[in-house]
Amino acid sequence: MPTPKSKRNKRSRSSCPDGWHAAGYSVPIHLTVKQQRYCHRAIGITRFVYNLCVATHRFCRTNRLPWPSWQDLYKDFNAYKREDYPFVTEVASRVAEGAFMDFGTAIKNWRDTDHKAGPPRFHKKRLTSTGSFRAASGISQIKYNSKRRIQLPGLGSVKLRHTLPKGLVYEAHIKFLNGQWVVSIKMWQPPKPEQKPETRIAHGAVDTGINPHATDSEGQTWENPKAYYQAEHKLRRWQRAQARRTSSSRGWWEAQRKINRLHRRVTGLRRNAQHQMTSQLVHKFQNLVIEDLNVAGMMHGKTPKAQADSGMGKIKRQLIYKGDWHHCEVQIAHRFYPSSKTCSNCQNVNAKLKREPTWQCSNCGTVHDRNINAAVNLRNLLTLPAGSGVMLRDGKALAAGLTSGETSPSDRRTATQRLRAAQR
Repeated sequence: MPTPKSKRNKRSRSSCPDGWHAAGYSVPIHLTVKQQRYCHRAIGITRFVYNLCVATHRFCRTNRLPWPSWQDLYKDFNAYKREDYPFVTEVASRVAEGAFMDFGTAIKNWRDTDHKAGPPRFHKKRLTSTGSFRAASGISQIKYNSKRRIQLPGLGSVKLRHTLPKGLVYEAHIKFLNGQWVVSIKMWQPPKPEQKPETRIAHGAVDTGINPHATDSEGQTWENPKAYYQAEHKLRRWQRAQARRTSSSRGWWEAQRKINRLHRRVTGLRRNAQHQMTSQLVHKFQNLVIEDLNVAGMMHGKTPKAQADSGMGKIKRQLIYKGDWHHCEVQIAHRFYPSSKTCSNCQNVNAKLKREPTWQCSNCGTVHDRNINAAVNLRNLLTLPAGSGVMLRDGKALAAGLTSGETSPSDRRTATQRLRAAQR
């Protein structure tokens, strides 16, 4: 019998209240010995189910059979799991379901040309028990007491290290990373109050880099904490000591605890600097322009370690979703726009500019700071009339006969080919 239309719409309606937005937080948790055993078992079951999906999908690809979706695999798995894999029922049903959904996401990313992801591969069991699993899904399955306790199926009451912001929790993932148990929370949050226009600057831009970490169009700079460089010496020493010790021995685990502690510090310093910087930017400007950098291409340059330590890709992601939260319109400039090579005073392009921190324009004689000049040029994309300047205002085309911008060598060749094809 078909489901009535009213009930079908009511069942498929999202749990997000009108006007609220999605948010995510990672909070360290304190687990009892019993809860830790459950989590380790759930991580192993998640890895087993995911590898089962990968093996099935590889078999279908090798024998040229139709590719099954993760929903079909999950339906068949539920039919025979109690007979063939009874240990899967020792944890909540959401654990196995989360593994199937992760496999579906991996297949989707593989088939999407924008992600540049490879086919799903087997997950390896590591000695440090690193992994994650889906603990709960749905508002009815998660109960938060607005303090430091959250109720999860199969685990019971879990103690958080600090309280969560106001909102409705609808999904929870638990992971063991760098020797620490962390719960990743997805929640719906009420809209942020909009700031008064007189307290914010109308137009602005930010230029990200290695040193300084970022520079806005008003001249304010944020220093790069260089978290990895601070811990690199100690990290190298303890990794060398661990390699010389017997695996799984007392001294080996002592070195592993030191390594985990260093990694947690590096991650915390970098994340704290990024969040402080991005929050100040979205509160400072009403319209913000950022660059579309080829971070993957820059990792193949001369300073890949410094590029990875700065985390410029994550800065862009934070500015985009925080701009939606705090009513700041974030726009992305074209990847081939030469913001550092263009004079912000006369729009003359210095094609011979390399890595100089300051340079003088050969046309008007203005001396520019490289980072501030780049940020001002990005801001000018909002203030200059359409069609003027080095680049068109829509940010989709090159002008003035430019052959390359601030990109990697592969992107530069692509830009040159596209420009020559357009000129023909």
